[in-house]
Amino acid sequence: MTTEAEYLRTASLATAAALRDDALGLRRLLHSLPAEQIAAACEGSILTMAYLLRNFLPPDAITRAIREAQSVAHDTATEGN
Repeated sequence: MTTEAEYLRTASLATAAALRDDALGLRRLLHSLPAEQIAAACEGSILTMAYLLRNFLPPDAITRAIREAQSVAHDTATEGN
């Protein structure tokens, strides 16, 4: 399997585990990777999830999800201040 195919496979498996709410499976998958591949697998999984959301949810739901994510980030950043 090519490096690109392995990257896509790992990101897809991580995304599937997250969608199943399988934290243990996701953790096991990530811990099975060499340290230098973990960040790439996480990035690929995030991009895969975004692709799925954009293609299967209506635009207004995407807009609400973006606002909620930004709100959580803001609230978390200002929590200690």
